[in-house]
Amino acid sequence: MTEHNDHDLEQRFEALRRAQSGVAPSFRATLSAARARRAATARHRLLGLVAAAVVIASVAIAVLIIRRKLPNDLATVRLNTPTDFLLALPNEELLRTVPELGRVTITLDRRTP
Repeated sequence: MTEHNDHDLEQRFEALRRAQSGVAPSFRATLSAARARRAATARHRLLGLVAAAVVIASVAIAVLIIRRKLPNDLATVRLNTPTDFLLALPNEELLRTVPELGRVTITLDRRTP
């Protein structure tokens, strides 16, 4: 580029700066708008924290109420599923009892008959 073109480019940029400076807000206006936004954001944050605390408290109360209705001993809980019939064995009552063989008499006579 020649010096003439550089000077022309400089003048164009200067014209753009002047046009933009008339449209742009002042620094004080920008700063006061940012402070106002920060105050509104703090209020929104506080409302969000309060809402989250209410939700957490509600869930905690619901869990406590539900837990009171549940049985404490898991041995008393019986789950009946649709496939329980597959686990049933024929004559399974024999497996759940102890057989009695009767009394056996022991003799001390060791003679062979």
